[in-house]
Amino acid sequence: MQISSVFTPRNSDVNLKMYVPRLNLENALLRSVNGTMHSLLFGDSGNGKSWLYKKVLEQNRIPYAIANCANASRFKSITEEIKSALVPSGAAHKTGYTENKEATVKALVAEGKLAHQNQYAVQVAEPLNQAFSAFRQRVRSGTAVLVLDNLESIFKSSELMDELADIIILLDDARYAVFNIKLLIVGIPNGTLEYFSKTKNMESVANRLEELPKVAGMTLPQVTTLLANGFKLLDISLSKEDLPFVAAHIHHITMGVPQRVHEYCEKLAYAVSDQSGGFRRELLIAADREWTRIGLRQAYTVMESHLNSKRTSISRRNQVIYVIGQIKVHQFESNTILVKLRETFPATTTDTGMGVGSILGDLSTGDSPLLSKNTKTNSFRVIDPRFVMCIRVALFLDPTSNSVEKKSFAY
Repeated sequence: MQISSVFTPRNSDVNLKMYVPRLNLENALLRSVNGTMHSLLFGDSGNGKSWLYKKVLEQNRIPYAIANCANASRFKSITEEIKSALVPSGAAHKTGYTENKEATVKALVAEGKLAHQNQYAVQVAEPLNQAFSAFRQRVRSGTAVLVLDNLESIFKSSELMDELADIIILLDDARYAVFNIKLLIVGIPNGTLEYFSKTKNMESVANRLEELPKVAGMTLPQVTTLLANGFKLLDISLSKEDLPFVAAHIHHITMGVPQRVHEYCEKLAYAVSDQSGGFRRELLIAADREWTRIGLRQAYTVMESHLNSKRTSISRRNQVIYVIGQIKVHQFESNTILVKLRETFPATTTDTGMGVGSILGDLSTGDSPLLSKNTKTNSFRVIDPRFVMCIRVALFLDPTSNSVEKKSFAY
């Protein structure tokens, strides 16, 4: 098989040969779709939300159609995008008809007929009702699912979010409920229910939406399964010692994000195919470089710009950045970094604050900040997960000096 047909990081179609089951998420989604509420599926970009719902719906033969909220943003109307997704292109709709009538006219000399026409208008269904009707005519009986994908495209538009709330409520109206269509809302934001709680339709919407568990990155065993399955399809052999070693490396630097895992495995497979003799651990260096180049180049530049401009005896800033890449929480305070610094660099840390708060503040300022600061809680978070990936792939501890060193990726 070709490498590009095994590792498919940006393929919208589910690659069943490489699909790694996530049973808890799959079961939760199926039960929600079969339940009485509409479903809300969220998770960071690249974590496999689309593959998840497509696999579950197709495997269980649940008919579905996809409307894209990015188009709704363009059209300034969710209803128009739903109609565009559900009504076949070029479909004709009867808007009126003409009726001919003839009447007999008797004259003194002859008898004739007089014809006249009456024109009648046909009441056109409301666009949302029309779209649901067209969808139902295409699918068999039972529940059908309308996926509203890319919710983040409209999340900041109060007008479109209000329209979404109205549609959710309307689906209980007899004129729409008759079509038995469930909504599956998919996107990045995890504060959708909180958003609706601030609107006039708070209880009405909350009572109709079920927020599913977050679609997060894959676990280490799942990454190991994906790597093993892919390399088996490509006839690339990994020893019992190499498989867990490589999987752990991939899981660490990609944070288990499925899209990134596919990207990395693809680059590693190419690195192996370019060399004779099969896999060698040294090839991870080439894979690191190529993987960073294709998707993390800009993020790598931002990360690199925040490192110490010149080497110092301790390079505390580099230590802080390295530690940020190792912690597993999305939001942290300076004390969290301080504790981790003392664990990682015991020989160069003291009992004082070591200026950690000031360094974190610097990392959250400038034209290309690495962090964002919550002034209310005095906490920080990494602006983009790709920054963490770059830190993990580019920075390492020198085993002799225990100092933070940077891999040189020249582009």
